[in-house]
Amino acid sequence: MTAPVDLPDPTLLSDAQQRGAGCVWCSASLTPGDAHDLGPRADPAYASVTWFPRC
Repeated sequence: MTAPVDLPDPTLLSDAQQRGAGCVWCSASLTPGDAHDLGPRADPAYASVTWFPRC
């Protein structure tokens, strides 16, 4: 089992980073073949909102 990864605050990320189209750390554009899915996460500010971080 993999340990949880500490991620940046989603309110500080771009729309592309929040929806998984951009890396959460460097904002590089991601395609399905080259991205690592970090799992859907609940937004800390809005419990009913889910974001999809990838790197």
